[in-house]
Amino acid sequence: MHNHIYHYALALAVCFLWACSDGSDSGDDSNGDSNGDSGGSEIVELVQMTFDIPSTAQPLRTPGSEGVTVANDKLLSQFGTAPDLNRARYTRYQLSNRVDAQPDAILVLVPGFEGGASNFQILADNLLRKASAESNLALEVWAIDRRSNQLEDTVGLDIAEDLNDPQIGLDFLFGEQLGLTLDPALEDGPNRRAIFYNSSDDIPFLAQWTPLVHSLDIDAVVEAALEVAASGNVFLGGHSAGTGFTARYAATDLNLAAGQPEPGYSKLRGLVLLEGGGSGLSSEPPSATALDLIEAEHDGGLFGAVRDQAARCIDGNTACTADTATSDCAAFENTSCVEPDTAYAVVAGLLSPQLLAISEVNALDAILVGDGVQSILQTDQNGESGNNAVQKVPELSVLQPLVGGGSASSIALLGQFLDDDGLAASLAGFVATSVGAPGPVVEGVATWLSPAEGVPADAVPDNGPAPTTLEDISVWGLEAEPSELEGRMLPIFYQGQTNFSEWYYPSAGLGIGSELGLDTTALSAPPPLGRGRSDIANRTQAGNIDIPVIGFGGSNGLAPVPANWLRFAQAIGPCRAPSCDGMTPRILDENNPNPAFPSYGGASGGFEVYVSVGYAHLDVLTAEDEPGNEVLSPLLDFIVRNLN
Repeated sequence: MHNHIYHYALALAVCFLWACSDGSDSGDDSNGDSNGDSGGSEIVELVQMTFDIPSTAQPLRTPGSEGVTVANDKLLSQFGTAPDLNRARYTRYQLSNRVDAQPDAILVLVPGFEGGASNFQILADNLLRKASAESNLALEVWAIDRRSNQLEDTVGLDIAEDLNDPQIGLDFLFGEQLGLTLDPALEDGPNRRAIFYNSSDDIPFLAQWTPLVHSLDIDAVVEAALEVAASGNVFLGGHSAGTGFTARYAATDLNLAAGQPEPGYSKLRGLVLLEGGGSGLSSEPPSATALDLIEAEHDGGLFGAVRDQAARCIDGNTACTADTATSDCAAFENTSCVEPDTAYAVVAGLLSPQLLAISEVNALDAILVGDGVQSILQTDQNGESGNNAVQKVPELSVLQPLVGGGSASSIALLGQFLDDDGLAASLAGFVATSVGAPGPVVEGVATWLSPAEGVPADAVPDNGPAPTTLEDISVWGLEAEPSELEGRMLPIFYQGQTNFSEWYYPSAGLGIGSELGLDTTALSAPPPLGRGRSDIANRTQAGNIDIPVIGFGGSNGLAPVPANWLRFAQAIGPCRAPSCDGMTPRILDENNPNPAFPSYGGASGGFEVYVSVGYAHLDVLTAEDEPGNEVLSPLLDFIVRNLN
């Protein structure tokens, strides 16, 4: 358990800023304080607690795995003498009037690319209140942070949050670059500044964190939920790339030894795919060369290639090139040459751990000072002109072009970065959220207009009719502005023992075997059918998945049409849950009314898809319960319909 007692008490003692501002004093409001009974006056809050639990995944070369000795000074400084990263982390969301009740159901959710558990905080709040008010259901959301979240050094940011002082957070992250004297609060705490890991030799073991490792981490959380939820009512879902994690878990045989399969899907009541299609089957069987490379990557080649930023043979130490691999790696039976990669996802000039970390300080500053005041990130420190974070920290320089090189409030900086019409979202669609529009420049400071304040017409363009062919899939419909940055989203960037952004998305290891899709039989099955490498991947159960599936997209997002879910629907078996009729297929007609909008079997066939018109990628999580939101009501109906 990760410092949850303090935050649990805090949640019960005070009203979170975002909850108090959301009409929570009205039992008639879907975001209000109703506990399922009419006329109540109790203020109902969303309580969050973060837990660390052991995972059965013990990947090679990872701190905590057998035989691994940690010598990296950064890791030792952050974690102590014996760090153990073989743990799963999740944040449990409950309503304060239901904390003592056994949950009728638990929805476990996995974030997408660069996303943290608090991506789901607003969805959890809205959904739990709706479930309580409309169905008298004690529902919980358990939001997963990938194991890489443990590497995020947030101890100083937590102090800044507790003291409501963004200056402490700025000092913790970048005080050295800014020439600051270490704040007394940091001296009394970690007595140091933040540790950031490079993408090569600092944490090359991320190359060992394959999709199977993450499926085993998810399984630890699912098993914990099964111990708590009534009648085994556990659902699993994900957002964006998190739908791929969801699909892979469902298709994985968790019994890695020979014997009776233990499919992931068999532990679940249903699957929820938010703004992502999950995954599908490969179009062609893998070649022997491809399988050789997967084994070489897993067994050490990728670890060495990441660490050294140079191509390596299967042992991780022997240098090689693609052209001379046969001779370079001749000492090994497997002569594949593994090309270098970065340990985690980084985009020069756009995405870095430093940029993602500063969002916590930026959001806390935005709440503290409001709009119209220059951001703490642009404020000169120690009275020295130009001595500010945006100019002194190279990884933050991307923020300056967002506001035309001028001065901006913290709200405006974050709005420009997130908004679906902004420069950052145009380059990185996974951050796109409809949060308003640039406001006027007030006394030299750029401000931000939230949707509640009204936005100009050009912020809500009409992207035209829905596409009808697979070749023409793109955003469509009249854009909406359903997400409130200032009144609702700001706290989720830092609140509690989780956050909104993932500093170290473990992309290297996640790429191992990804080309195999949902069927890894050629690699994982015992010979002669496969190579018997169930330790790398064991996705052999896709065709047997027989539980209901529901998908949600946004017409202005990355999954704008129902066809985005077609490959997953094609890969899985017919629905055999009690809510399905046993006769209706997952797909009724792939071309009716057109290829972009295939007809699925709906509730009877166990496959539903809903598209919210005008919603951007993150809006499906952050939008309020309002007309046009095609997530909350269908999702609640799906859960209620599939309870045991």
